[in-house]
Amino acid sequence: MLSVAAVRSASGAANYFAKDDYYTVEGSSEATAWAGEGADAIGLSGEVSKEAFEGVLNGILPSGEAVAQVENRRAGVDLTFSMPKSASVMAYVAGDKRVLGANMAAVKATMAWVEKNLAEGRRDVEGRKVPVQTGNLVYALFQHDTSRALDPQAHIHAVIANLTRMPDGKWQALHADKIWSHNSIIGSIYHAYLRSELERIGYQLDMKGKHGTFEIAGVPKAVIAEYSQRREEILDRATQLGIKSPEGLREITKRSRDPKLDVEDRAALKQDWVDRAAALGFDGKELRAAAEARAGLTPSENALERGYRAIVDAVDGARQTLGALLRPQDPLVDNALARAVRSPAEARAQLGVASAVRILSEREAAWPVALLSKTALDLGLKGVTVDMIEKRIDRLVTNRQLIPGVATAADRTGRMVTTQEALRTEERILGAVDEGKGKAEPIVAAADAPQRLQDAAALPLNPGQLAAATMILSSADRTVSVQGVAGAGKSTMLQAVARVAEAEGREITGLAFQNKMVADLAEGAGIKAQTIASFVLANERFISERDTPRYEAAREKLAGTMLIVDETSMVSSNDMLKLHQITAAVGVDKLVLVGDRQQLSSIDAGKAFAMIQAGGGTVARMDQNIRQRTDQLRTVAALANIGKAGAAMKVLGDHVVETAEPAAAAAAMWLALDPAGREATAVFASGRDARAIINSAIQDGLVAEGSVKGQGIHLTVYERVNTTREELRYASTYRPGQTLEVGRGGAQDVGIRAGRYDVLKVHANGKVELAEGRRKFRFDPQKLSPTEQRDRLQLSEKKDLQLREGDRIRWTANDKERGLHNAALARVVGVDADGVKVETADKSLLTLGLGDPMLSRLDLAYSLNMHMAQGITTDKAITVMSAHERNLSNQRLFNVGVTRVRDELTMIVDDKEKLERQLDMNPGNKTSAMETLGRLDIDGKKGTSPHDKFDPGPIEGVDLTDLPPLPTDLPPLPDGAVPAAKDPQRPPDLNPDRGDVLPPLPERSLGLDL
Repeated sequence: MLSVAAVRSASGAANYFAKDDYYTVEGSSEATAWAGEGADAIGLSGEVSKEAFEGVLNGILPSGEAVAQVENRRAGVDLTFSMPKSASVMAYVAGDKRVLGANMAAVKATMAWVEKNLAEGRRDVEGRKVPVQTGNLVYALFQHDTSRALDPQAHIHAVIANLTRMPDGKWQALHADKIWSHNSIIGSIYHAYLRSELERIGYQLDMKGKHGTFEIAGVPKAVIAEYSQRREEILDRATQLGIKSPEGLREITKRSRDPKLDVEDRAALKQDWVDRAAALGFDGKELRAAAEARAGLTPSENALERGYRAIVDAVDGARQTLGALLRPQDPLVDNALARAVRSPAEARAQLGVASAVRILSEREAAWPVALLSKTALDLGLKGVTVDMIEKRIDRLVTNRQLIPGVATAADRTGRMVTTQEALRTEERILGAVDEGKGKAEPIVAAADAPQRLQDAAALPLNPGQLAAATMILSSADRTVSVQGVAGAGKSTMLQAVARVAEAEGREITGLAFQNKMVADLAEGAGIKAQTIASFVLANERFISERDTPRYEAAREKLAGTMLIVDETSMVSSNDMLKLHQITAAVGVDKLVLVGDRQQLSSIDAGKAFAMIQAGGGTVARMDQNIRQRTDQLRTVAALANIGKAGAAMKVLGDHVVETAEPAAAAAAMWLALDPAGREATAVFASGRDARAIINSAIQDGLVAEGSVKGQGIHLTVYERVNTTREELRYASTYRPGQTLEVGRGGAQDVGIRAGRYDVLKVHANGKVELAEGRRKFRFDPQKLSPTEQRDRLQLSEKKDLQLREGDRIRWTANDKERGLHNAALARVVGVDADGVKVETADKSLLTLGLGDPMLSRLDLAYSLNMHMAQGITTDKAITVMSAHERNLSNQRLFNVGVTRVRDELTMIVDDKEKLERQLDMNPGNKTSAMETLGRLDIDGKKGTSPHDKFDPGPIEGVDLTDLPPLPTDLPPLPDGAVPAAKDPQRPPDLNPDRGDVLPPLPERSLGLDL
């Protein structure tokens, strides 16, 4: 693993890392070393002396030149590379010094990558500090051998001085932002190099997770546990707090560090390690001898291995046979791979990059190259290192299978790439919007709409509501969008639209991302609705199917219909395209997109709603917040809506509570309320870990006070594991105790029928053992097709749950026949021998028998995470956010969390200042292919570089002839018209009092600029 820390004191670091008496064992002269192009340039090499080390940390070069001597100068950065525990055991207990050499080689290779790619200085350009890549670092390597609990733990500190030489030869302070922000890719590169080095010296490895972690095969678990006292302390603390995430574990590690103890008799300490292993029946000698024999192949044997078995070995690294590789054709792997590659590792690199592209593409339209490399490395394919991965990525870019993005001043993540598929999807969406201009029949004239809407409305409509409703009813464009801030009263507006449209004989159908939102649309706006997924599933065939009885039936049913999509920000690009294609195919008259682009985006790739607004779609805005009822909360909501989360927290003032354990504090705060206060107060958490802690703590408190009572029932429930379809093709994704659910139709590639299967074991050969009742069988995940999506595979983890009378629950799956919707809330009103009686969201009573499958599809709901909270309104709320959950500390989640509330909000956080900084730096935006290529400014990230035209070039098996060109210069708009994309953060308002209606934008063609 890798940890990154600031070096705060030059003298302190010198005393700790380079003290003369630290090493009293053989080879101490090899335990420290200068490294880096910068170190070579100033004449530092060989063993690290305390004086020279302290000098460079203070910015004093050996020549006496002083660099960057400013107040509060930073001394440097410490990257600590730690081997897996099993490797330390083989090095210090079994005495295999080759392992330490492998570790040092891995660290040096990793640091060479860091130096080449992340070393930067800064120069002034027009008053701004602009990063400049320098390619040189000054750093020292220190090899240590113990953990803080004095267990064997080989680790190397790479201490980087705050120095770098600029291209003009001048030395100045290091700009280390990229080193900090790329810590995860650095860790993945190190793991990959270490795996390769250990395999080179003969060891076999067991992969231990999705992030490239591993152990040496053959070192018993009991031995690893014996020397993992520090790890056990951290895990025990995490268990107490209910924390499972890697970020949470890292935070506990940092906060629970004790000063490292000195040991005068290191020889005695190492003998103690050997004795403890011997007591467990392990000395490592047999395992070491097997590795040495494996590494000692004769030259002729090496030639044989590199001959016939080259491709077989490559495929074995990906857990499949040669035939399996060639049978499910992978469009991102070279054809005739068996003839094309020169080494097994190159074959695996192709497989790894192809999988990484699919893993990332499922969630994002574009991604940094460094993240693509990390994702490929974390698959743990044998012998694959970052240089091979980067070479393969460059080849895909050359082939135009990956498209490089346009660098902008706002980029913090490095070079971005996207795929042709993502770009094609986005272009087709905008093309469909453009094609629909002027194709709809206005339902009501603009002049007549305002009065009719007010007459139909359940509550008087404000100007923003009235303008949006008027646009929907009077526009002649097939696709129209309503951008409404949180609390703008979109449901009230839609209710009036629906009543007027129905009075004109129009059919109205609502669509929403999940069944809970479907129910809310029906309840709040009185619109019959269904999920987007069910609508697409029922009608997707008609995109291409024509002249059949079922096509004609669909046209008869949907022609002239108005489709209203609620919470459209959560719709993926793929679904958005299908909605437009279905709309055009079956004659839907109007597609109304309603939502808030500033709130949560789709789980899957794309931000189509924001893209349509920025790309010239017809848009009306609803900016008046009618939910918040206090000046403070209205100000907080307004700041959150424009991305000023830090300022919003300051406005909350004393309502932001800082504590070391925010989840536990939130539960205690809610439990301290009286019954009426509890009923009026929701509890929101940014992540799953915090939600679980809060739910458990509140349930325990309610049981203790007797509010939740009676004989409890023990349930085993299933909680989904967040994996992509591509990750399920790798055995390392699976864990014993999980369940694999296979959707209707089954997984035909591997011969598994639809159903739920227990994961029993993951075998070393890459096979996964499953059980269905008493039937057991194995399957090879690599035989799953890389392009198939219809099998609908899902991994879940089992969780124990106690339910009692009075517990609040939520459903985690759908049972449409009984009106039980995923994410909808319910309450347990009775538990007896017959089962569990619940009161559902619509106040109906339902008894679930003990064998009812929905008893395994629920969870406690005293707290909800913010992804579930979008669309909810509550009088009061307690919201939990933690700075250590970096990915969840973003402006979109914050926006949802603070805008649900009418009257009173309390935020409970772990580190207020740190959270404010993280929120202000992390908008939580999804990526867009068009934005990445500089074609469209969606989130206000205009770059200074000229936008290069994209020439995709010839690609085997890819037909680009159907893609229309992208516009370069648009003609002027008609007099008085306001373009929707003039300011992507503020499309135009409509004022019906002036009789405003958006005129059609000029004719134009949207597509690839070929």
